[in-house]
Amino acid sequence: MKSLFSQHLSRLQNVVQDLLEKAFLDGLWIYSGKAKNLFLDDQTAPFKINPYFNYFFPYPQAENCWLFLDGKNKPTIYFYAPEDYWVSIPKVPTEAFFATEFEWVSLKSETEIAKFIQNPTACAFIGEDSLLANSLGFSKINPQKLLNILNFERSIKSEFEIESIYQAQFSALKGHQAAKEAFFTGKSEFEINLEYLKATQQSDLNVPYGNIMAINQNGSILHYTALDFDAETKRHSFLIDAGTTINGYASDLTRTYAFDSSSEFAELVAKMEQFKLEIIADLSIGINYLHYHTRMQQLISQLLAEHQFIHLPAEQIFEEGMSRTFFPHGLGHFLGIQVHDVAGFQQNARGSHKAPPEVYPSLRCTRDLQENMVLTIEPGFYFIDMLLNSWKNSAHSSAFNWQKIEEFKRFGGIRTEDNIVMRATGAENLTAKAELNVRK
Repeated sequence: MKSLFSQHLSRLQNVVQDLLEKAFLDGLWIYSGKAKNLFLDDQTAPFKINPYFNYFFPYPQAENCWLFLDGKNKPTIYFYAPEDYWVSIPKVPTEAFFATEFEWVSLKSETEIAKFIQNPTACAFIGEDSLLANSLGFSKINPQKLLNILNFERSIKSEFEIESIYQAQFSALKGHQAAKEAFFTGKSEFEINLEYLKATQQSDLNVPYGNIMAINQNGSILHYTALDFDAETKRHSFLIDAGTTINGYASDLTRTYAFDSSSEFAELVAKMEQFKLEIIADLSIGINYLHYHTRMQQLISQLLAEHQFIHLPAEQIFEEGMSRTFFPHGLGHFLGIQVHDVAGFQQNARGSHKAPPEVYPSLRCTRDLQENMVLTIEPGFYFIDMLLNSWKNSAHSSAFNWQKIEEFKRFGGIRTEDNIVMRATGAENLTAKAELNVRK
């Protein structure tokens, strides 16, 4: 990791030097942020690091810390390490693989940073706390032109970032296996989640996103995080969507299981898995992401016709928009420091925005695929009352096999998700690669 990070930071130093010269600025100050107090309370919400800070300094526990960069000299990390007996203080990572890339200054109090910030009006500030920035004398706070450049850079991953995301596959796969076993041995959603956290050595406070552990019809709720305690309900299906992080970079994996491996639902799960792999095999540099999302909608239409959920040809199902009822979200998204990473709609470093088409409002990427983009591919197939009801009084209502659809509602839905990186020759499936290495 050490040499990969050195290359990563060297690239970013060049980016910073260029953007500072173009903006006639002397430097860039990035604040990592601090945990926010809950309303009328002395407790705080879980700390989430400023992703721009993590981009340069891969240590997501760095609360109340600062970075100064000028693109020419070694970046300086102002690491907040107070003496405190009320809360645990993160260990100063001076022995970490990235440590020698920075000059280190220790801060014992939050206000101490003020004496190090010289001529703030000639520098830019990046961080959420604009009131703090103002109090320290900054006038250029989160300049949009600067953020556009950084966001566009973040959409093309360095080999350090790709390796971090790849390493995050292994712990997630270990957790997924533990959760799968817990489901088939009869444990509740709550208990399954505990098994996942135990296997991945995470807590609910530091997972990259809220774990989805959905049994039966709960799988039709796309971001289901309620965690039922009931272990007695007859089980039909299990959908797990959960990941882990390495160096602040996330994995984001989803699998669906049929309790009865001989059921038609199990056949649907297998076909969705195959659809996902077909799309991944077809991914190519220079092709717009919308093309692949559209192709998946066509495959879903084919599934609806073949399994007689709708008594119409697949082509008509697609053209009438019926497939969108069963696959209402996007094919996937950028993945990185943020699970839904930045610049999915940003077409260039200037910040040109291309919105998703009206028929696919949940699509999270409208970019042409480029080398070293990291994305998720996560097709879904669901039985959602809210969406199905809109067809019941339509001219096409009689084409829907309502009796069969009603029977399948108990399964909730299917989603399967892998993490891929675009290479010059096509997509490299990081999830499949990790699964293969686990089996060896």
